[in-house]
Amino acid sequence: MQEMPVAPLLRHLLLYLLLAICYAWSIRLVLATSLRTRAALPIAVTAIVWLASSVILWNLTPGGESHDIFDYIFRGRMMVEYGLSPLQSTPGQLAAAPYLAHITWREYVDTYGPLWEYASGLVAATTRGVLQLTGQWPVGSPDCPAAPVACEVLAAYVIHYRVMATMLALMSGGILFAIVHRETPVLAPATLLVWLWNPLLLLATAGAHNDMLMLVFWLLAFWCLQRRFWLAGLLMLALAAHVKITALLFAPIFLLWIVRNVGWRRALTTGLLALIIMLPISWALYAPLGGWATLPRMLAERSFYVANSPYQVLNYWLAQWGWPQELRRQLFTAWPTILFLALCALLSPLLLGFRRGDMGRAQQTPDSPQLWRAASVITLLYLTVGAFWFQYWYVLWWLLPSALLPLSRLTRWLAPWLAFGAMSSQALFDYLPLLYGQPLDRGERIVAVVAMIWTPAVLAVVVQSRLEKRKPLYIP
Repeated sequence: MQEMPVAPLLRHLLLYLLLAICYAWSIRLVLATSLRTRAALPIAVTAIVWLASSVILWNLTPGGESHDIFDYIFRGRMMVEYGLSPLQSTPGQLAAAPYLAHITWREYVDTYGPLWEYASGLVAATTRGVLQLTGQWPVGSPDCPAAPVACEVLAAYVIHYRVMATMLALMSGGILFAIVHRETPVLAPATLLVWLWNPLLLLATAGAHNDMLMLVFWLLAFWCLQRRFWLAGLLMLALAAHVKITALLFAPIFLLWIVRNVGWRRALTTGLLALIIMLPISWALYAPLGGWATLPRMLAERSFYVANSPYQVLNYWLAQWGWPQELRRQLFTAWPTILFLALCALLSPLLLGFRRGDMGRAQQTPDSPQLWRAASVITLLYLTVGAFWFQYWYVLWWLLPSALLPLSRLTRWLAPWLAFGAMSSQALFDYLPLLYGQPLDRGERIVAVVAMIWTPAVLAVVVQSRLEKRKPLYIP
């Protein structure tokens, strides 16, 4: 008898639940041990468990829970083997090229920045070079699965992209450790564990998601701002935006943070200098790929869709009621961004500790954790209010600044359960259409997926707040 899809769905959800419980317990145990005895879990143990888990997942998740890695591979090969810019050309223009059948976005230009394209091209070139040196590069252009040799080549590409993502995750962990160690050395090992042992990070690494490259530049910006290297911090943020333009969501709080430290005049001077330096760098990065002229098409195509967000639910029902597509697109892509920016403008001064009359002058060396808390809240605000397109690995954007604050209730209560909800929502997305002849219509499935992302985190906050009233975490 053929197994019903409900069984693998339940297995996925149970596995994710166990991972979330183990992760939450590990965070609490490491924090309690560090604070009581000043003895930390050896960093080597954290790194070895993370690396072993990453390598195991390489062999268990062909796509790392999404098919993006195959788009990365195809577009990397577009640059290396065909001399085409992924920001100007679409994969559909190479109808006879190998591995086209494995990708999702065939008729759209890539939505990422030049730094990612160059990194992707480097991995593609390295893979090809290694295969040629070892005599494994096939002659001609076979495709997978028709030709076994083509499948072996595709597997080699997948491994090399995963190696890059793994190295970037480890690099991020090292920068996180260095940042926290400067402020509170006893909490640095807990920060490393919060980051590396998060199940979502492990899956995102297996998927080789290019967020890992953006997050490294984000962390370098935090590292620079902690050390009062204001210009370098803004440049790192600008470079992060040349991986994914979404990186600019930190721009308002970074600029206000500099204002709070050095005052408006010097902050504006620093910002203007960063712009003067960055413009020619940006031009040079984009020029070989088609220049800044590629941006309008990319931004327009990205706004065609809403996905896995409350806006998708509203978009679906308004479509059923006959609302025109262009009006819905305007409502659910432009307006979320405007709403987020408005709320960010209202909340950022409060989160960064500005008081009445403070906005025009420098303050006395505020603590870096205040910036990290603000970044954590602003990112959560973006994911809940400003993101019309949500993918499960976007939770890592929130986890990054939150990991810098391992004692924070927001981190301890939300990190395990946002990861659980985001991973489980992906499982629901995959399996719900297959259950018993599609018992839910499309609108109901969207509601189920969106609810699965956020409900576990909301419940965890309620439950854990009550539990900690009875038995609080020891904080000396």
